Amino acid sequence: MGKIISVRGYANNEVAYVAWNIDGKIKDCLGFEVTRVYVDENGVVKRRADGKEDRVKCAAWVSFKGQRNPHWIPQDTGVWPVQKLAWRDLTLRKKRDGATRRPDEVRVRYEIRPVGDLRPGLQPVPPNGIDFADIVKRGKKGRPVKGPDGKPVKIRVKAYEGPKRPLGYLADAVESNDIHVTSRRGPFRSTFTNGILAAQWLRNVLLDDGVIKPNELIDKLENPNDPHRKYLAGDVIPLIRELFDREGRFYLGLYELEDRELEDILVANKSRIHVILSNTSAGKDKKWDERNRPARKRLIDEGVDVQHRMFNNSIHIGHNKFVVHVPPGGGNRSVLTGSTNWTSTGIAGQTNNALLIEDDAIAGSYLNYWKRMKKDQLKLPRPFGKAMKDNQQGDKFREDNATPEEIDAGNGTTLRAWFSPNMPQRKKPTSKTKPAPTPPDLTDAYKLMRSAKEAILFLAFYPGQKGKDCIIGEVINIGLHDRSLLICGAVSSPMAMPNYVGKKKDEDGEVVEEGESPATFDDKNISIVRASRIDDHNLLGDFGAEQLTAKGAIGAIIHDKLAVIDPRRDDCHVILGSHNLGYKASYSNDENMLIVSGNRALAEAYAVHILDVYDHYRFRAIESERKRKGKKGWSGFLETDADWQDGYVEHKKGQLMRYFAR
Repeated sequence: MGKIISVRGYANNEVAYVAWNIDGKIKDCLGFEVTRVYVDENGVVKRRADGKEDRVKCAAWVSFKGQRNPHWIPQDTGVWPVQKLAWRDLTLRKKRDGATRRPDEVRVRYEIRPVGDLRPGLQPVPPNGIDFADIVKRGKKGRPVKGPDGKPVKIRVKAYEGPKRPLGYLADAVESNDIHVTSRRGPFRSTFTNGILAAQWLRNVLLDDGVIKPNELIDKLENPNDPHRKYLAGDVIPLIRELFDREGRFYLGLYELEDRELEDILVANKSRIHVILSNTSAGKDKKWDERNRPARKRLIDEGVDVQHRMFNNSIHIGHNKFVVHVPPGGGNRSVLTGSTNWTSTGIAGQTNNALLIEDDAIAGSYLNYWKRMKKDQLKLPRPFGKAMKDNQQGDKFREDNATPEEIDAGNGTTLRAWFSPNMPQRKKPTSKTKPAPTPPDLTDAYKLMRSAKEAILFLAFYPGQKGKDCIIGEVINIGLHDRSLLICGAVSSPMAMPNYVGKKKDEDGEVVEEGESPATFDDKNISIVRASRIDDHNLLGDFGAEQLTAKGAIGAIIHDKLAVIDPRRDDCHVILGSHNLGYKASYSNDENMLIVSGNRALAEAYAVHILDVYDHYRFRAIESERKRKGKKGWSGFLETDADWQDGYVEHKKGQLMRYFAR
């Protein structure tokens, strides 16, 4: 009889990822109960105020076949067990019954226990007492029914429909390692947004009044006081606030600025900040900088020291999003970098990361880059919205960016900072007979990827069409030549998928009209998915149609630009920053790319973020792809026999889980 042979857990400051492995099919197993256990620094289980051990069975929403969960009321994994060999604990920081957050700086471990239908001789899984729930009564059109006091009328309903399925334990629980839930790892503070909008909980929030209004979601994301905005933003805004509470001066390189709360922070510190603000794209009126325009005017009116870095053309963008803090009296400097744009969607409507580095040397390299940008002044458009087709970075600026700055951060950690543009050409050459030279920063990143020994994980927005001249094509090539490597990642843009077929191309072969984009790319050890949602065309089980972007249009969904190499090894690497990991970023844009080597704790934190995003969209991408091909998809319900294990036992699936469970 099969059994669990290993369990390993990992966490960042938002999510935990737990993976386990089995040595064979577990007889009669209907899944696994997953329990989060709070422990102290010595691994002793903590106790609550009532004296009981602090243990929480993880929340679950998907019921067995023959049952229904029409109101999407959570049970736990002792009622609806996990039918796979990994679990993302999404309620580690985010409570299931509201938009409040649990504290970080805690330690947890996980217990994984196989369960099956209760029979004589098995210890029964204790009932959780969630038999009924109070919900808002709704009329025929789904709108809440209000009472004489004007408040929604509540009614009591069964927690779920269908017969109960009593479960029993098939074996003892197997424990994971202890995990520290924190954003602090040596000189690093790593934070991540929770901006996955294709989610059932958010759908239910928006449908609370029975209808999703056209601008309802973006209005929530733009409101600094909205609890769901705070929920989606995670610890990123608190980290920014904490940074600007420090004494000293701040030097910012920003691409976009379109968020009331972040603008308020800048204005409140107007005498201490120095901003290089680039332009956003042209609007319907064909005037450039449409989105930054109000914030730019506000900074000018408030007397902020701003340099307007206006390219105002389609070739170049000032894509940075970093802040350097310089304390008074010559104290150690720090830098905040990552993928998070200073916009409402960047903060709360996309997946993003923000990393604060408390290291004077690396902060100094970013400050030197900021000063080089300031010196590399562009011709100023008059008015600001005027097109400037010839505006581009200078030769000296490009030349100075062609060499990285490497810093020893101690304890085996090295940092290497690359800045862009770092090629002499204004844009990537488009010769049909001679490939474009690989930029030096990507040459460095690709070299590290080719040296991978176990795994490469990545998230990307839109590094290049069809995965060409970017990280996607490179990682696929590496995976094809070394089948022992585990390759997985997720992309945002349909045009970034390697199997994308465009409808119309220009004379340089660039797609100008979108075509067909498969949602998955799978080739043995390689798995790439694009961000997808459950919509009216692929509804399943009790799942309802979801949002994908904040404004209901195509846009950045996964906005991270990062890769993690060998996260389970001490010689690991994390590649992050504003750089989209494609040729355009190196040839044409103001960018920063940071390579952190030898810091396993940081690599595991970023790996958890990638796994969270990848796993969330993989399920949806597979269902979208099955629907596109006219194939039958998942029922939306748990299986009622033990055969769900077969694919894992036969190693037809579960490679990712086995790697992290090892």
